[in-house]
Amino acid sequence: MKKGSDAIRRLESTGQRIESAQKQSGFVISPSYFIDLSQKLGQKGFEFISRYFCRFNSRHVLISSQDISKLAGINFQLLVSIEPINNLISINEFFGAANCKLEKGGIFICRLKPQEKVERRILTRYPFPLNKLVYAAYFVFRRVFPKLSITRNFYLSLTKGKNRSLRELEVIGRLYASGYELVNKYSAGEYVYLVAEKLKAPFFDKYSSYGLLFKMKRIGKDGKEILVYKLRTMVPFSEYLQEAFINKNQLAKGGKINNDSRITPVGRILRKYWIDEIPNIFNLLKGEMKLVGVRPISKSYFNLYTPELQKLRLKVKPGIIPPFYADLPETLEGIEKSEKKYIESYLKNPTQTDIKYFIASFKNIIFKKIRSY
Repeated sequence: MKKGSDAIRRLESTGQRIESAQKQSGFVISPSYFIDLSQKLGQKGFEFISRYFCRFNSRHVLISSQDISKLAGINFQLLVSIEPINNLISINEFFGAANCKLEKGGIFICRLKPQEKVERRILTRYPFPLNKLVYAAYFVFRRVFPKLSITRNFYLSLTKGKNRSLRELEVIGRLYASGYELVNKYSAGEYVYLVAEKLKAPFFDKYSSYGLLFKMKRIGKDGKEILVYKLRTMVPFSEYLQEAFINKNQLAKGGKINNDSRITPVGRILRKYWIDEIPNIFNLLKGEMKLVGVRPISKSYFNLYTPELQKLRLKVKPGIIPPFYADLPETLEGIEKSEKKYIESYLKNPTQTDIKYFIASFKNIIFKKIRSY
């Protein structure tokens, strides 16, 4: 990545050399420790870290989740976490603590063992059907148990938070929520190294969820912020990557993000059969949504709309079944026209309009196999 090269050049140009081993707030990085570090990370991992880290620079520090609270001072240029993120219980708190120690534009490097690599190793290591049985056990224990409130404490008591199953995109989402932007990544053996630049302070949403059922902040009638209930179909913390994905991948047919890798394989099944939309019933009962209406959207999506449509949208409640299921537009402009047409009709004849759009949408869902977005 170009940003990764820029980060390296910036660190090199501002490095401060000292003659002896680094001493900073109780940390001592000696030549012998550096050798131990190379053995712990492996040759490729050590070489990658060495592109950024200079042990003679007093503003470059190796940290761990236990040591970060002891690190005195702020405005460090580079913090490198050697401990795999998979072994941390409070990942967000650790990322946030590192953020507070870095100067703006400072670099934070962490490593993880991605869930994708672990699963691939399981499926290729054992013969069929043993590989499927081992994978099923891994899936239930490592991926399902931590996400259910009734099994989470049991899981943590057994594992002590070690070897957590983490998708790469989940960790990147946590980094973005912690005020960073990904500038480089590198794969070395079973680990992936993520290089992130501090842009701002952490901004975690208190409604962020790791579980199956979660709440999304959406814009409702009169601009009121509502919490829309839904079953998770994307990687946890992927909501913090929405703006980056829109900017990078653009929008595809139907206004969806093109090649949206945040959607999980299970999530695609939930969307195919509309299962993910079932919790919307809670919003229906609370009077925040209605059966037919414009899609409840995030602020990032709302800002893509024209000012005229933004004003119109605020006049009506969002709905479970949006008008583009009836009109089937293929672009964002087409969706805007569909919603404008629906809102203008609804403001004149509410009941008649909703019945008309419900019937048209129902036909497309049944006969044209239109699925949840």
